[in-house]
Amino acid sequence: MPSDTLRTKAPVGAFSFFGLVLEVPGALASYPETQAAALAMAWFMTVFLIATGLLFLFGAPLSRKFRTRQNLKSRRGCQLPPSVPQQDPIFGFDLVLQQFRSLREDQRNTSLEKQFLEYGNTFRSKTYSTTRLFTTEPKNLQAVFSTSFSSWGVQPMRLFGFEPFVGKGIMCTDGSFWEHSRALIKPTFAKAQIADLHLSAFALHVQHLIEVLPQDGSTVDLQPLFAKLALDSSTEFLFGESVGVLKSRTVSSAAKSFLEAYNYGQQGVGRRVQLGRWATLKVDRQFQRSCTIAHDFVDAYIRKALLAAQFCEKQDSSSARYVLVRELVKETKDRKEIRNQLLNVFLPAHDATGVALTNVFFHLARHPGVYLKLRREIVAMEDQDVKWTFERIKSLKYLQHVIQETFRLNPVIGTNARMALEDTMLPTGGGESGNGNSPIFVHKGDIVTFSFYALHKRKDLFGEDADTFRPERWETLRPAHWSYLPFGGGPRICPGQQLALTEVGYSIIQIVKAFSAIENRDQVLEFVEHYKLSTESKNGAKVALIA
Repeated sequence: MPSDTLRTKAPVGAFSFFGLVLEVPGALASYPETQAAALAMAWFMTVFLIATGLLFLFGAPLSRKFRTRQNLKSRRGCQLPPSVPQQDPIFGFDLVLQQFRSLREDQRNTSLEKQFLEYGNTFRSKTYSTTRLFTTEPKNLQAVFSTSFSSWGVQPMRLFGFEPFVGKGIMCTDGSFWEHSRALIKPTFAKAQIADLHLSAFALHVQHLIEVLPQDGSTVDLQPLFAKLALDSSTEFLFGESVGVLKSRTVSSAAKSFLEAYNYGQQGVGRRVQLGRWATLKVDRQFQRSCTIAHDFVDAYIRKALLAAQFCEKQDSSSARYVLVRELVKETKDRKEIRNQLLNVFLPAHDATGVALTNVFFHLARHPGVYLKLRREIVAMEDQDVKWTFERIKSLKYLQHVIQETFRLNPVIGTNARMALEDTMLPTGGGESGNGNSPIFVHKGDIVTFSFYALHKRKDLFGEDADTFRPERWETLRPAHWSYLPFGGGPRICPGQQLALTEVGYSIIQIVKAFSAIENRDQVLEFVEHYKLSTESKNGAKVALIA
């Protein structure tokens, strides 16, 4: 094509380059065409060289990283687990909608269990453009919770949701800050006498509970009463003063406001964890107020503890009352840090005892024979005029079997998750069957979800009747390592498990001792879950206790 034709078709501020009409920076448009073309060519080559350099600068490391990953996968024999079919393979919004639907219909744990039965013990999906692995393999849990602990974390997933309400603490941080928080909390729970010291105060709250239980065999829902018991106990243990909701018909305005703030705040945390940054699209003023009320309530107890510490530096270690805020004041005087640590403990401590007790009596009401067998064991021990201690409670074998079986079928925390903080691997589960033995390569940023609910129902681990409540299985059952995890495992194992088991065991003893039989008064026989941060019975525990 003649050059003059090109010149007539090229707009002002453009030039022809190998048959292409290219626009040039406006400043070149005033130059003669030949000079402008030369300058534009130089400009184009400069941009091209810069782009090539940037591509090499950033592309070379990415290429090396890709080759390193591929070599490692090949050398270790890594394979992918089966993938859940999804209509949106990039963002996974169809699976996100399914997840929210299962939460709304109170089927989160059961729907996840069905997926394990369909796809195998390990499978994968993609939501929000993030690869998510799901597993119930004990070896994988051991790797994440213990042997490869430093490669995994919770802070990228939890901190955004938890921090406004409970602050930074052991539940939502990683690394040095988590180690610092753990160092503050763990010694308190690790002391040998903690369970027995706390038990003397806890016994009074259980007495208040029994006093409000109907003696005439009428129907009672134990769930709200157990929640009040847990609240009275946890506030006394943490703050030094119980809110006394079991004993008093009227609750102080401050305590009532705190209860309402706590309940709404917990829901708000759950929403923020599930929705992530999407939760900020709607400003939740009530959640903000709940955070402020909860913080002010706890701060009042911290001020009292700091003031008391000034006038009484040395406290009697043999005191029958054990208060966490007093122990924390010995370690630090930072009020915000003390508050954060207290709320990080309060959140799980309040739920663990109340939810676990509700689940125990849910099953006892449907298995009256188990109740009678349990009562015979307790009464026989009571005839010996014993003082109840952690070790004494632990020595009641059938009681422990009932508690173990309840935690197996209905773990308070049904699922847990970790994010890969670096490229790492899961030791097993790779392969198209979902039950393969090949390792799985996990990229930094991938998330692994564990279902304790599904794990504890695996028939190859707990028997063909793993779906049924049968405490007697524990007479001979010795769970495989990392297959029974009601309190988690590894460095992040629940530090208060001994305390929780003591509270649950003692409460069962006193109630079973006071009532000769139990009857179910719920028309719904199966357990229906209600999934929050913990998993509780949607229908409570409606029973009749026969004196």
